[in-house]
Amino acid sequence: MNVTLYYRNTDRETINFHYVRNLALHNLCSPRTTLPPGMRRLLGLGLNFCIKTPYPNINIKTVIDKFTYDIRSANYWLNLHEPDGKERKYIPQLYIKNGNWDPPRASAAVEAAISSFTRRLTQEHNKYIRIWSKPNITIHQHHLLNYLKNHPKFIILASDKNLGPVVMERSVYIQRCLNDFLAKPTQYERLENGREHGSSKKILFEMMRFHGSTYEGSIDEAIQSFFLRGKDKYGDKIARFRASPKVHKSPWALRPVIAKCGTYIECLSKWLDYELQKLKGFIPSYIKDSRDYHRKITSRTWPAGTRIIVADASAMYDNIHIEHGIQSVQSWLESLSGQLPADFPPSDVILDALNVVMRNNIAQFGDCFFKQLCGTAMGTSVAVIYASLYYGWHEKTKLLPTYNEFILDLSRFVDDMCVLWLGSYSDFLNFKRDVDDYGILRWTMEEPSNTAIFLDLDITISNDGVISTKTYQKPMKLYLYIPPHSAHMRGMMRGIVYGELKRYLAMFKA
Repeated sequence: MNVTLYYRNTDRETINFHYVRNLALHNLCSPRTTLPPGMRRLLGLGLNFCIKTPYPNINIKTVIDKFTYDIRSANYWLNLHEPDGKERKYIPQLYIKNGNWDPPRASAAVEAAISSFTRRLTQEHNKYIRIWSKPNITIHQHHLLNYLKNHPKFIILASDKNLGPVVMERSVYIQRCLNDFLAKPTQYERLENGREHGSSKKILFEMMRFHGSTYEGSIDEAIQSFFLRGKDKYGDKIARFRASPKVHKSPWALRPVIAKCGTYIECLSKWLDYELQKLKGFIPSYIKDSRDYHRKITSRTWPAGTRIIVADASAMYDNIHIEHGIQSVQSWLESLSGQLPADFPPSDVILDALNVVMRNNIAQFGDCFFKQLCGTAMGTSVAVIYASLYYGWHEKTKLLPTYNEFILDLSRFVDDMCVLWLGSYSDFLNFKRDVDDYGILRWTMEEPSNTAIFLDLDITISNDGVISTKTYQKPMKLYLYIPPHSAHMRGMMRGIVYGELKRYLAMFKA
C-alpha cells in the first residue's frame, strides 16, 4: 500500500497523539550533535510501543496449521502409553521439538471439532481482513523510523535496569565496547584468521561426551536427546556481543551482554541451570525477589538498635576466577552429598559441564570474534545460580559462623547484599574486611544506617526495630509506560495499571 496515501489524513484525524505528555529519552550524544527533529516524540513512546499496520497481516493458514499441530500433539501425548511401561521425562525448558515429526490425526470427534473451529475462524478472519486500520503514528514518525534503521551515525539502545530508550553515536558505542571490554587482553582474546571456526569445532567436540557414551547412564535419555536436537538445530552458531548503557551511573557506563540464545553450548548451560537450581534452597542468603525479601523483613519486629548494611559487588561476573568458582560449586556438592534428589547427576558430570561452559564463551561483535578469558561466562543461563553459589559458600563457611551474634539477617540477590546488623562499629569494620576476603571479588559497602535502598525497596528501620518500606525508583527512570494508542490488546493496558498498583501496594508498609 502507498505509505503517503495511508498516512494522508493522519494529522487531520480525530485521533490525537499529543495527549501523551511524558515523552523523553536518554541522550548520550555529544553536546554538539543535533538529533533529528521528532526523535524525542517518537522514542518517547517507548521501545515496547506497537505500530499498527494498514490491514491485518496474519497468515491465517499458518495460524490454523500451528493450531492443528498443537491439538493433535496434545491428543497424541495424552493418550500415549509407552510399550515398555517406562515413563519418559519431560522438562519443558529442556525440550526442542523434533522438526521431522508430525503428530498423527486425532480421533474423529477431535478432528471434527478442529474442522468446525478452523472454518469459523476463517470466516471471522475474512470479515476483518480488508478493514482499514487507523494509523497510530504520524507520517513523519514513520519516515523517521526508516531513517534511524541501521543509521550510520546514531544507534538506539535499551538502557540497563529498564530506565528508558537511549540514543548515542554509533562510533562512540563501538569504541566504548572495545575499550571497556573486548580490547582488554586480560578479559577477551580476539580470534583472527579463522580461529573462531576452530573454536566452534572444539565446542562441538567437547559437547559430544554429554550425549555420547562417556556419560551414558549419568545423563537422562531425554536430556541427551535435548543436546542432540540442539546440535542439529543450532550447529556452530556463535553468540553476539552487545552492551546496555547504565544511565543511572555517573558518568554513564556500559553493561556487557553476550546473547547466547540459539547456540549449541547454551543447551548445556540450560541443563546446568536446571540442575543447580535445586541447590538454591541451601544458600543461606537466598531470596527469590524483592517481594520475597519484603515479606521476610516485615513479618516481625527486630531488636532495638538494629541497623541496615547494604553492599554491592563490583563487576561480580568478571571477578570470579573460573577455577575458584568451580571449586566452590564442588564444595557445595560434596557438602550436600545425600541431601540432593536421587536423579541429581554425578558431581563429576556437573563440574565437567561447568568447565566447558565457562571456558568456551565466544561472541561476535560486528565482523570480529572474541573469546572471554576470565570470569563467569557472560550471557549463559547458568551464570546467575553459579555466581550465587560461589559467594554463598563464603557466607556459609565464613561470614555467618564468624558474625552470627551480630547478623540478624543476611540476604543477597546475586550481587546485591543487605544485612540487618546489631553490633559495634569495630565489628562492622571486621565484617567489611571479611566480606572482601574471597577471591578477587570486592564489594562496595555502606556503613550501618537506619535507612537503605535495596533492590526496588526504600527501607527504614526505627530505633525500636520496626521496619517500614516503600517502592524505590531510580532518579533516571523516565516512567515510559505503554501509551493507550499502542497496538496492544485493551486488556493488557488495564493489566499494566492494575499490576503496577498491586506492586506498589505490596511493597508499601508504613
